[in-house]
Amino acid sequence: MAQQEQRMMADPYFSIDYQAQVNLCPLADGETVPDADTLEAEIPAPFKLISEVTRIDTNNARLLRNLDEHAADLVEIINLQSRKIDLVLSYVLAGEDNPEQRHHTLSLGGGGFTFVSQQPLAEGCSVRFKLFLPELSVAVYGYGQIQADRPADTEPTHYRCQFSALREQDRDALIRASLQLQAKQLKARAERRAQQDGPTAS
Repeated sequence: MAQQEQRMMADPYFSIDYQAQVNLCPLADGETVPDADTLEAEIPAPFKLISEVTRIDTNNARLLRNLDEHAADLVEIINLQSRKIDLVLSYVLAGEDNPEQRHHTLSLGGGGFTFVSQQPLAEGCSVRFKLFLPELSVAVYGYGQIQADRPADTEPTHYRCQFSALREQDRDALIRASLQLQAKQLKARAERRAQQDGPTAS
């Protein structure tokens, strides 16, 4: 319980269990975590592009909610156009994935993510990461610090990557994605419970 409380104090952001693809690259000797301006200049173009598209989609969704029911066809057309753009971006982002650096998250949120590594990682080392959530139109590039995320008597395969350099708009996108995933998981759980309960006898 003390370990869980310590983790919550270190990471005030909500996180959710979810498997996403992430590339991790430990920094070489002499490399340092960049400041905000250097990070902005370093982020690959596809990550900036999907961030901007996500921002536009969020604004569009806000505007579409204010349209009346007669605009249903317009809403459908806009959603289809958005889906086409997402598919193109997913293809472009696939080129950013390095299979040799690929891992999968166990959970993620606005403060970082947990993951499994078959190779031991040094406690406190800094890494460059690329986090991919194409199904939510989110892709994030940044830096983090590695922490052990396991009981003391288990193999050192579970780690946490605590964000140390990340654009605020990307953190916001991860927070929104976490909430969307939670809503989907809660809906699926409610549907499964309803199916298990079955129709009530009259």
